[in-house]
Amino acid sequence: MKKENKYILPILTIIVAGLAILSIVVFTLKNRENITKNNREYLLDNTNQAALLVDNSLVQGLTNIQVLSHLISGILKSPELDIASIQYILDDSIFDFIEFSDRKGMNYNTTGGVSYAGDRQYYLDAMQGNSGVELIFNSRATNQTLLVFYSPVYYQDELIGSLMGIYDEAIHLDRLLSMDMFGCHAEVYLCNEDGLIISSNQNIDTTAEISIKTALGPRISKDMQADSFIYEDETAIIPLAGNKTGACIMGLENSDWYLVQIFPEEANEMMIANANRIGILLAVFLVVILVILLILTYPILNKSRLETQKALVKAEAASKAKTEFLFNMSHDIRTPMNAITGFLRLLNQHQEDSVKRREYIRKIGDASEFLLSILNNVLEMSKIEGGKAVLNETVWSAEQMRDSVYSLFATQMQEKKITFEITVDVQHPFVWCDITKIQEIYLNLLSNAYKYTLSGGKVSMRLTELSSHQEKYALFQTEIEDSGIGIAEAFMPHLFEEFSREQNTTHSKIAGTGLGMPIVKRLTELMGGTVAVKSEVGKGTRITIIIPHRIAHEPDIYCDKAEDTALAAFSGKRILLAEDNELNAEIAMELLGEMGLEVAWAQDGDICVDMVEQAETGYYDLILMDIQMPNMNGYQAAEAIRKLDNLAKASIPIVAMTANAFEEDKKNAYAAGMDAHLAKPIDSSKLMETLTEILGETAERASK
Repeated sequence: MKKENKYILPILTIIVAGLAILSIVVFTLKNRENITKNNREYLLDNTNQAALLVDNSLVQGLTNIQVLSHLISGILKSPELDIASIQYILDDSIFDFIEFSDRKGMNYNTTGGVSYAGDRQYYLDAMQGNSGVELIFNSRATNQTLLVFYSPVYYQDELIGSLMGIYDEAIHLDRLLSMDMFGCHAEVYLCNEDGLIISSNQNIDTTAEISIKTALGPRISKDMQADSFIYEDETAIIPLAGNKTGACIMGLENSDWYLVQIFPEEANEMMIANANRIGILLAVFLVVILVILLILTYPILNKSRLETQKALVKAEAASKAKTEFLFNMSHDIRTPMNAITGFLRLLNQHQEDSVKRREYIRKIGDASEFLLSILNNVLEMSKIEGGKAVLNETVWSAEQMRDSVYSLFATQMQEKKITFEITVDVQHPFVWCDITKIQEIYLNLLSNAYKYTLSGGKVSMRLTELSSHQEKYALFQTEIEDSGIGIAEAFMPHLFEEFSREQNTTHSKIAGTGLGMPIVKRLTELMGGTVAVKSEVGKGTRITIIIPHRIAHEPDIYCDKAEDTALAAFSGKRILLAEDNELNAEIAMELLGEMGLEVAWAQDGDICVDMVEQAETGYYDLILMDIQMPNMNGYQAAEAIRKLDNLAKASIPIVAMTANAFEEDKKNAYAAGMDAHLAKPIDSSKLMETLTEILGETAERASK
């Protein structure tokens, strides 16, 4: 019996060791299978995102060249186009360079170069009235691979040639194809319909016209045909020799081209090795601690498995959110862009019909405002998340709030036959607040109420004052209620998540980015307030915002008389406008001229400084300064003017008027010596208010 007991421990040790080894073998095999499966799903999702990026870039390029060709067609005075005469329109294009081919096939570029393009497919296609994209291997001009976007140009409905926007393929496409997976470099190839490699993040000479079959030939599995890498309208994961995850082949939505992306095998092996290391350690402990470690093995392995699954689920959820956001943004941005280009085409065709012309211009304006609102929402969320959102408080009245909000929504509510009511009941009508952020909260909420309320419904907004326990503060409660479609209870926990929408634009036919409610919540909390939502499907939604405000006295509020006084005060004043873009300059000069101001134009910062130095002292009353200009930017120009020896000229008021609209940009403008900052697109009322304030202060100092 003792002899038998003597062998129990060794036998148990061998059994446990055997079970441990067996469990590790099973674990590693299963783990390898699961990781490879998950990596294939990740590869498919990642390739889809890469295809979206490339496809959106191609659509953007094609849309841009179409807009340019329509614009040029609309301004031509004769059928003979001198490309140098429209240089100012082409300077701000997104392309590396632009060329024009006439009816004889002669190709002219903006630098004066001439070549023959009559036998090029893109030229022949454009002369049939078509737009498109073509890849040119071994360009006659540069011996490089070029990406060409082309669109026909018309003079009075007569086809006179083709406008081409051209990218350097190596720079433009290679940047889009830079992909990493789990810290490892992933191979990506962009191929045309014949399987020729157009671009790659590998060291491949695309001018040699290498096929994907040639590039991947040694790695193609014996079980697969080489033709498997020619896209046949079906996304697929294709196995490779020595690569367990394989390669994903996926077509572009708006092109005959397709992507081939290979999951890095080192990443796959690294993930498997990291997961297996846990199993090996467990096996050692099982042999040493025997039964105790055997009991502990399952919970430890189970915990590891759950953590891995949670991490993968979290990564997949984040990836899915990004993919859905790209899909929604792509659709929502293309919708107003299509409207703009479509109505521009109709406007060009119906120039003589004043009624249609006004209608088309109005609809172009509506589409432009919607496009701007999408971009503003994305930028606002970016500022909030980056910690750059700050409060800029001024005195505001509840009456102003009511009038401004009502004027924005009354017409569209009436057109949709929605009853729209605003009531105000406060004891302190004037408070300190960030007007822009308060308006943004109201605009997002009322815009949602309008969009999701059916014709014949009702939208109401009630502003009341609650009792405040904080001295010198008023507690304002805003309730916005609608009789719309309501929000499902299951979606309520996700209401304030970024990019989250109960139904996307395609299903609901209601445009949006899924950023409105997150912005409302973040801005409300930034101002120390709270937001609450109650909703029932089919009955409507009520949103309650409570924000504390410092109590203020009655402010100086501009009225019509003040505006008339401002216009009278502008008479005889001279403005120096520094703006490199001729179209922007023309718009600004027209606005300023309507205000009674005399305007001189400087095409860049260097010219602006020179005009100030050459002018008599006191000739210019104020400078409107763009920031991004050639030769000398706006910051440098402002600093140069402030350093002039003539103190009167050095102290000329300078106002930044630029598309650089972040808080950091405002600080940079003030640091350069500027007196104020206006963001483009220019709001004429804000422009008048700023000019009135600065010119008034200047006149007051001069009188003393």
